[in-house]
Amino acid sequence: MTVPVDAVTPAPSAAQDDPLWYKDAVIYQAHVKSFFDSNNDGIGDFHGLTQKLDYLQSLGITCLWLLPFFPSPLKDDGYDIADYRDVHPSYGTLRDFEAFVRAAHDRHIKVLIELVVNHTSDEHPWFQRARRAPKGSPEREFYVWSDTDKKFPETRIIFLDTEKSNWAWDDVAQQYYWHRFFSHQPDLNHNNPAVVDAVIDVMKFWLDLGVDALRLDAVPYLCVREGTNNENLPETHAVLKRMRRELDAAYRNRMLLAEANQWPSDVRPYFGDGDECHMAFHFPLMPRMFMALRQEDRHALTEILNQTPDIPDNCQWALFLRNHDELTLEMVTDEERDYMYSVYASDPQARLNLGIRRRLAPLMENSRRRIELMNTLLCSLPGTPIIYYGDEIGMGDNIYLGDRNGVRTPMQWSPDRNAGFSRADPARLYAPPIPDPVYGYQAINVEAQERYPFSLLNWMKRLIATRRQHRVFGRGSIDFVSCPNRKVLAYLRRDDKETILIVVNLSRTVQPAELDLRSFSGLIPIEMGGLTEFPRIGDQPYFLSLNGYASYWFTLQHEPLQTSPRATAPSDPNALIRDSLPRLLVGTDWQNMLDSGTRTVLEREALAPFIQRQRWFGSKSREIRHARFSDWVPVRRGSEPAFLTIVSLTYADGWSDSYFVPLALISDDGERALQSASSVLARITGARKGAIVDGLYDDDVCDRLLTMIARGEEAATAKGSVHGLALLTAPATQSQASGRWTRGSAEQSNSIAFANDGFVLKLFRRIEPTPNPELEIGRVLTEQRFVRTPPLAGALEYLRPGVEPGTLAVVQAAIKHQGSGWEFTIDELRRYYERVSARVKRSDSPDGRERLETRERQEAEDRQAPPPFFAALQHWYLSSATTLGRRTAELHLTLAHAPGDGFAPEPLDRPALRTVADDMREHAVSSLTMLEQRLQTLNDASRPHAEAVLASRDALLKRFDDLRPLEGGGWRIRVHGDYHLGQVLRTEEDFVILDFEGEPARSIAERRAKQSPLKDVAGMVRSYSYAAYAALFAFTVHAPEAYASLERWAETWRHWTVDAFLQGYRNTIGDSPIAPPDDAFALLLRAFTLDKALYELAYELNNRPDWVRIPLVGIAKLIIERG
Repeated sequence: MTVPVDAVTPAPSAAQDDPLWYKDAVIYQAHVKSFFDSNNDGIGDFHGLTQKLDYLQSLGITCLWLLPFFPSPLKDDGYDIADYRDVHPSYGTLRDFEAFVRAAHDRHIKVLIELVVNHTSDEHPWFQRARRAPKGSPEREFYVWSDTDKKFPETRIIFLDTEKSNWAWDDVAQQYYWHRFFSHQPDLNHNNPAVVDAVIDVMKFWLDLGVDALRLDAVPYLCVREGTNNENLPETHAVLKRMRRELDAAYRNRMLLAEANQWPSDVRPYFGDGDECHMAFHFPLMPRMFMALRQEDRHALTEILNQTPDIPDNCQWALFLRNHDELTLEMVTDEERDYMYSVYASDPQARLNLGIRRRLAPLMENSRRRIELMNTLLCSLPGTPIIYYGDEIGMGDNIYLGDRNGVRTPMQWSPDRNAGFSRADPARLYAPPIPDPVYGYQAINVEAQERYPFSLLNWMKRLIATRRQHRVFGRGSIDFVSCPNRKVLAYLRRDDKETILIVVNLSRTVQPAELDLRSFSGLIPIEMGGLTEFPRIGDQPYFLSLNGYASYWFTLQHEPLQTSPRATAPSDPNALIRDSLPRLLVGTDWQNMLDSGTRTVLEREALAPFIQRQRWFGSKSREIRHARFSDWVPVRRGSEPAFLTIVSLTYADGWSDSYFVPLALISDDGERALQSASSVLARITGARKGAIVDGLYDDDVCDRLLTMIARGEEAATAKGSVHGLALLTAPATQSQASGRWTRGSAEQSNSIAFANDGFVLKLFRRIEPTPNPELEIGRVLTEQRFVRTPPLAGALEYLRPGVEPGTLAVVQAAIKHQGSGWEFTIDELRRYYERVSARVKRSDSPDGRERLETRERQEAEDRQAPPPFFAALQHWYLSSATTLGRRTAELHLTLAHAPGDGFAPEPLDRPALRTVADDMREHAVSSLTMLEQRLQTLNDASRPHAEAVLASRDALLKRFDDLRPLEGGGWRIRVHGDYHLGQVLRTEEDFVILDFEGEPARSIAERRAKQSPLKDVAGMVRSYSYAAYAALFAFTVHAPEAYASLERWAETWRHWTVDAFLQGYRNTIGDSPIAPPDDAFALLLRAFTLDKALYELAYELNNRPDWVRIPLVGIAKLIIERG
């Protein structure tokens, strides 16, 4: 997915004010008694629950659902309520509850409580009054009574294992009372308005205490009527509508959750027209998720989702895998129930009523992959996910405890006594913790999993964070994607902002998937966990392979990720481009196209839009007033000709540019084969159909350019000539097979094609009448046999009378490598943040000031050495940074001693230093002015940093004035000019340095100017900082609360990596006069680094405003840096 560097979870204040907050929620279900015991009496309590809220916040949950905690005889674990307006004394007091609610809200966690509105305990005062009151009295009418137990014969018995009838005899009342559940739980008479009034008063009591949501237990059974099955009656819906009206009139942003264990079509009325319950459980979906997994067939799951009716826009389904009850099999067929029993509950002890009393991990046979797959479904299917306490660490159960208590054992916090739940004598615990060797608390506990970065707990944190970052999961539609393999489930989650593709392998073995994604042709799937770009979707079935129980989460994007050190604004989607392309009516003879009126049509209709679409076009903020072909030469004739063209642009502000654009005319079939529609200039219609495309995408054109360079050929244009310049042994010039060339995909100011015989063709798009530094420096380094850069094989130049040659292209030898320095570094930083995030708590400091032992801290400070833990983690990478520092110094020494006036060193004396300082100051003023003008357009994460930088304007400018007293700063030499991690390749524990054309925003004359070598050093210093923060922003995008603690680790990484790089550089430069003396080195490096950061700031403001936070953070640190 395309992740803005400052993307964070929506601000809690915004979420608090959202009436639909429950659509985006992640709900955690817990029992007060099971979570944490603060007073060591063996029973969890509200004080203990409050102490563990930080854990829940770090998990990422946004709503906490509590099982009943009211006074109760606890014959049904609290679902037999004896007093609706108090807290069971074992759990604390009402004051404790209020403190808990405040603490939860302080952490932006909503509170959902269980309100059992269908029935009470037979010890409730309402029932005690009713049984003693006369028949027909208001007190008696609070419950449902009968003189016979034969009434309502159509009504089913729910608890068949324990109850033989829905009626129970009461000796005091001398009547039967109605109960749909246990006989000690008489049902309230909601046909009586007085009962409804009383229940609404109870609701208001808790809502007044700050409760955000109420789960209404067993709502299908509220009302009764003879001749019916007493489920889902219209009278029940009338009661719920009245409750909703009362609540909406008195409270904002509250929610009612209906527990209705029914088929989706029967549950649908509980939403009403958006005026009954806000949410309802999707009971039939849950067992079918387990069935689909066990059968390795998606049918059970897709069938129930296809049968699920639409619900009002302000309503939501609640999804769960397991909860406090048995895994209910009421909403399956008899055959399906038998199947589920056979595969998930072969031990009869695991069966209860019409369900299975097991937790998730035992049901999955402790398979980590299956557990992850089920949670993937939970968090990506339409609805709000509910996580049962302990399932995030894979807790087990004890099916021998009786009833449903086996899945309600103490939370396992640590391997200590009683699983860290309580310090009471084990015999006093309300239930024993899980003791077995597989699921026991010694093996499965929070403490251990928090320390291990790849634990189930940390995986769940990342999953929850990913879901929270994308509102489409809670609010978007679902569409199943056609796939012939029934073992693979693929579906799209879509809203008006994004499209996410989920692909799940329900099988234990590797499976192929051919997905029909033709309607998304041209989009790029980006895997959301590692931000890995997959191949662009085309017009053919999209092929994937998935390991057993594997899943992919893709965000479908129009453009690649902006993860390079520099990137430009994304271009239009392929489909939109193709639809907008002009169509030219041309005859059968195409080779004279540019000599005819067709050229004028192209210039008027197609040329400017084509140029603006290209990534290599560097003036996107300017308006193109005119675009024309100023010169050209054919390089291929015949039925599909090709041309080398020079395009002149005139802007509205009076400036002008020239661009090198090879063009090829290809057939209609060839145009369809192109991966990117942005490479098409126009379509051709008429007697022959085809397209005019960027010649870089035509293999034969690339071959022709290579031939011209290798043979030193010259081709005359109308105003000059194009001339090949061979420097090394000529590369092969004829294609041996189609597909010989591949094109680079990086966003940059030039274009690259790779030949399969080991050469790279690089086209410089923006041309000036002077040699490109890439040609000059590459030629010198090749002649000097500098082995840490690709040898230059030749070049293509544009010659005109009276002006210097302009460089159109170069050919270099290809280098075998393991990726760019940027990719290498970002991958390493991802691993680094994973490890340190698991080690450090929120208050930890990476340099040891808070967590390292005093001796280690003192050693790090006195010896100026990295802290031991950091050094152990990053020793290998620090070594690579030192190597890169050495190679950088060797490059500078080679350039300083190269022959020719254009490379002769010049002293950076006091007057020159003042000029440098003035130029930097002027550049800073320009960048700060731009920042001030764009301040209000910045996002909330960047604006405070921008305001801080602007407030420090004087201190910033003084950093450049600090150069004025210096007597000298070494030499000025030819330098790389745009040096960063993206300009080096990683090769066998070493580096190769690339791309000497300099900063593309500057003119070639500026890029050819001699500079202090510290300009390159500063560029790499800033690149390390960019990498540290880009990786940090990406790593914490799903867990923004971790940013503050990890930022210190980012700074530690940046500091010691830069230190290693500088050590390698300075040790290699030694006493060479090209480097400044020690007293000037730090001041000059800081000034160049600040100047580079200001360049980055201006670039990001113009191209990637979401990335502007990175240079702003760097600028702020450089302002206050000592030295």
